[in-house]
Amino acid sequence: MRWSITDPKSLEDAIFELKLKVARQIGILKGMTILDMGCGQGGFTASLAKIVGETGKVIAIDVTSEYLDEFMERLNRYGVKNTVTFVQADATNFRNEITDDFAHMVVSFRLLEELKRCEDMSKVVREMARVAKNGGRVCLVELNSKARNKAEETYIRLHMESGDCFFEDRRIAKSMKTSGLAKVHIDRYDSNIWFSPHLAKQELSFAQVWYDSDVEKRLGPLIDKYGMKYPELLIFLGQKPTQ
Repeated sequence: MRWSITDPKSLEDAIFELKLKVARQIGILKGMTILDMGCGQGGFTASLAKIVGETGKVIAIDVTSEYLDEFMERLNRYGVKNTVTFVQADATNFRNEITDDFAHMVVSFRLLEELKRCEDMSKVVREMARVAKNGGRVCLVELNSKARNKAEETYIRLHMESGDCFFEDRRIAKSMKTSGLAKVHIDRYDSNIWFSPHLAKQELSFAQVWYDSDVEKRLGPLIDKYGMKYPELLIFLGQKPTQ
């Protein structure tokens, strides 16, 4: 059933619920130690912490502390502050911060598209594999860049025009295998989150939507007509072999 969200609060709630469902689908369980790469403003971090509970822990890593105030506000809002530790580090090399075989599961939510240098993707995946425990899992969640309707197309084009990195499915899967991960496969998760045209044009930091005059000129008429839809998510999963 199609429904169109018209206000920022309802959108944030819908996206947080989406992240909770994705976290459960990838196998996050109570009591786990999770490493969240590229935590940003903490939406996925909070969903992970909600599930692992007080007996688990989430280590959230980001290259910048620019969003730390928003990050902490979100943790407080969902009552998970005591479960999460923030570490400022570069996702391509954080050996000095996190030891090998550290986490039951190492995850990222739309991290790759935020890379400043697309060639760093393989380094990020190698580091994620390094810090997973033997037998633990690595999971990368990314947008499917293949739009299935005009509303998804406007969302994807908006992000592509901002210079983000989008990789072919097989390239990410190959990088995971090259990093020593086994049982690599791709799952999917589809949302039913539709943005109204008015909401789509706002600067919504929690939804990672930015607008500028050039983009508005190119995409504005399409958004006015179709709004936007949060695209399908591709979930890349692999397991670190038991030594």
